[in-house]
Amino acid sequence: MTPLRHVADGIACGDLLHLGREEAIATYLMESSDGLVVVDPGPSSCRDALQQAIRDFGAAPDDLRHVLLTHIHLDHAGITGTLARELPHLRVHVHARGATHLSDPTRLLDSARRIYRGDMDRLWGAFEAVRPEQLVVLGGGERLTIGGRHLRVEYTPGHAWHHLCYLDESTGVAFVGDVAGEASQHGTPALPAAPPPDIDLEAWKPSLDLIGAWGPEALLLTHFGPVRHVVAHLDALWDRIISWSLAVRASLASGTDDDARADAFADAEVARLRSGLTPEQAVHIDRDSIRSSWFGFARYWRKKAEAGA
Repeated sequence: MTPLRHVADGIACGDLLHLGREEAIATYLMESSDGLVVVDPGPSSCRDALQQAIRDFGAAPDDLRHVLLTHIHLDHAGITGTLARELPHLRVHVHARGATHLSDPTRLLDSARRIYRGDMDRLWGAFEAVRPEQLVVLGGGERLTIGGRHLRVEYTPGHAWHHLCYLDESTGVAFVGDVAGEASQHGTPALPAAPPPDIDLEAWKPSLDLIGAWGPEALLLTHFGPVRHVVAHLDALWDRIISWSLAVRASLASGTDDDARADAFADAEVARLRSGLTPEQAVHIDRDSIRSSWFGFARYWRKKAEAGA
């Protein structure tokens, strides 16, 4: 089991070991005088790793009192409904647009099944509804007080239209979900996480600027871990968002189908990125994530074309 990583006073990063792979999905655990707080508890398929992380943090699973969701994608929020059913005292903090899908996940799951097909259960496990009375619905701009901790909440679309980020005021660390991209703990570059359907470049840059204006001590990424060089990371991420989005737009003019375009894009990017990395770093470049980003950027450009923009 990968050890829990201390990231700030009373805050730790747990590796959920998705499908047995290290540094794929992180969860964050936070002490408070009102009990345990978990930010993005991950999918149900990682339940054992989540419970182990809680125990390694010195808590018990039923000590959990609050879940803070950056967004409701399955890799971040999939186990939330199960936790809420098992822990009636649990409060789930989520953006209003995400709350709708947590209370009735039918449309969310139908959309996910179209993407993952027969792999849905293996990858993510069950996704249960959350009772409305357990939801704390947010819009951005709030200041939460949870057991002596004060957290600023901001609405940060770009990756998803229901995305929130949280700044812990006492430590200065920011829980940034996927809007601040991906980067391993082995020195790999900042990369976008840009799956369909909500990618929006016009919304994404202001979200990154807002995070930068917080002046955080660290960005706590879900994929994967704390980033201390905040300004450099955000700048490099935006540069990559632009370069990838333009490459995808250019690829749409090719005479092949989308699967072939996505494969070509992913293969080219993986080769280019890995060429500048050590073997230990290169294994953390995720081709599937890069390929998924092709589809996210392609949908963005097609929607703009349909709108005449």
